[in-house]
Amino acid sequence: MKRRETNVFSIAFLDLLSGALGAVIILFVAVPKAKVDDPTKKEIKEKEGFARKMKIEAKKDQQSDYTAILNIKEELEQKVSELEGKNRELTTQNKKLQTQSKQISEDKKEARDRKTASVPVDVGFKFKGKRIVFVIDVSGSMFMEDKIGQVKAGLKMLITSMGEDFSIDVVHFPDGMAREYRYLWGRPKQMSKRNKQVVYRFLHDLRPWGATPTRSTMQFALRNYRDATDIVLLSDGAPTQSNSKRTDDIYSVMRSIKSKNSKGIQINTIGVGSDFLMNTSNPKYIFLKSVADQNQGFFVGF
Repeated sequence: MKRRETNVFSIAFLDLLSGALGAVIILFVAVPKAKVDDPTKKEIKEKEGFARKMKIEAKKDQQSDYTAILNIKEELEQKVSELEGKNRELTTQNKKLQTQSKQISEDKKEARDRKTASVPVDVGFKFKGKRIVFVIDVSGSMFMEDKIGQVKAGLKMLITSMGEDFSIDVVHFPDGMAREYRYLWGRPKQMSKRNKQVVYRFLHDLRPWGATPTRSTMQFALRNYRDATDIVLLSDGAPTQSNSKRTDDIYSVMRSIKSKNSKGIQINTIGVGSDFLMNTSNPKYIFLKSVADQNQGFFVGF
C-alpha cells in the first residue's frame, strides 16, 4: 500500500518540473533579450568620436593658419613691390640731381672763367643797356686803310668781353649791289659761347663793296629792333642815296633818324678812318657826331 503512494508523488513532481522548464524555455524564446551596453566599448566609441572631432578642428585650424600665411605672404610681396618702385624712383631722382649738380658746377666754373677773362665793356662805351645792334658800313671805301679789318678786330674784342647777360645782332650795309642791308638774326640774341662764334664767322665774311645807304639801313634798324637799348653805327663816310654814288643830304638823314626813334633807343656812332681824327669839319664827321648827340649816344672817331 505504501509503495504505490510513492510512485504517484514522483510522477506528479516530474510533471511539475517539466511544465516549469517549458515555461522558462517559452519565455526565453518569446521575450527578446534586453541589450546591455558594454562600458568598455562605449568609452572607446566616445574617445574615437572625440578624436575625430579634434582631428577635424585641427584640420580647420591648419587650413586657417595656411590662409593667414598666404595673406601675410601677399602683403609682404606687395610691400616689397612698393619698396622696389620707390627705390627706382629715388634712383631716378638721384641721377637727375647728380646731372643738375654737375651742370651747376659747370655753370659756376664758366661764370668764374668768364669773370676772370672779361674786361669792363663800358670802358669808353657807355651803353644804355644790354640789347645792342651793331650797324656796320661795308661800302667800298672801307677797303682803304684796312678799315674793315679794324672794325672786325675791334668788334671781336668788344663782343668777347661781353657776358651772357648781353644780347646783340649785327646788320651790315650794303649787301653787295642787290640789297641795301643784311642782318644776322633779325633780333638780338644772348651772347653764349656758341652765339659768339656765329657772330665771329659773320664778321669774318664781311667784304667792302658798294655805296653807303645809311638812311634806309637805319630806318630798318629802328623799325625792326624796337626793343633794343642801343644801336651802334660804324661808318667811314657820309650817306649816299640808296645804293648809288649820289650823296644824300646829311641833315635830312639826321631828321629821319630822329623822327623814327620813337622808342628812345640810344644811337651811338663810331667814325672809322684817319679823317675823323684830322678833320672835324667834313660832312661825315658832322653827320655821325650829330646823330649821336641827337639820340643821347656817344661818338668815337678812330
